[in-house]
Amino acid sequence: MGLTYFIRGIVRKHPELKLKLKKADRTETPFQYVFIVLQMTLMFTVFLGILLFAFFKDDIGILFLAYPALLCATPLIFKFCFTFIDVWVVKEARALEGDLLFVSEFFLVSLESGLPLGNSIQRLSTVKRPGGRFFYRLYADFKTGKDLEQAITDAAGYSASDNLKILLKRLKDSLDVGVDLKEVLENFIDEMSEKKIIEIRAYSKRLNPIVMMYLLLGIVLPSLGVTFFILGASMLNVTSGFLQLILLGIFLFMLLFQYMAFGLFRFSRSTV
Repeated sequence: MGLTYFIRGIVRKHPELKLKLKKADRTETPFQYVFIVLQMTLMFTVFLGILLFAFFKDDIGILFLAYPALLCATPLIFKFCFTFIDVWVVKEARALEGDLLFVSEFFLVSLESGLPLGNSIQRLSTVKRPGGRFFYRLYADFKTGKDLEQAITDAAGYSASDNLKILLKRLKDSLDVGVDLKEVLENFIDEMSEKKIIEIRAYSKRLNPIVMMYLLLGIVLPSLGVTFFILGASMLNVTSGFLQLILLGIFLFMLLFQYMAFGLFRFSRSTV
């Protein structure tokens, strides 16, 4: 019962969580997501505790200091795990951005073949692609009784992709005003094609600095730093327990850095 109130308190402090979960195309409720984050925090904390015990089981003094520090770091671990939803939103946004030209061209071909927009959305919702999954949710709202304009407006609200929001807004405005949808889609495809070309050129320019930074911070500095640290520790007669603690900290830091570097490489790529 106490855990339930605690989770509900966290959910109340983060009212944006429901929209983020919808943007990330997740089926969990905010309550379920917070509960999963708490489980991940507990598992990660226990794992670190076991790791500390395995390294320093012969040095009670270090364990006496390390375990309270680990407990104090638990809220930071929780905050780190809580940000996974933001990663999921960015991942979904990139998937939709990469599928945007396909979606707009699919609509254009469908409309040119004589299908109305509602039937075009129905056909697209059956396609096993990121855009198909997104428009399946839009079509599900349409089937439950919403009119098409309202379903498109709601979909723009939970779209993780800004460019997809633009497409949906133009489709909705075209339905309201009565503008030719084919002309709107042709103009949108031309704009997106130009944006993708600019994005590819920008990616090629920023790739070399990212690689150089990774080689320097991820390979050269850690290897030289550990070597010089061990040499200095041997001259200063540092205790083996303290040396193991420092090396463990360096190891955990490098794991975190490699994870961040992987994310940087992955999310800096072009979405074409």
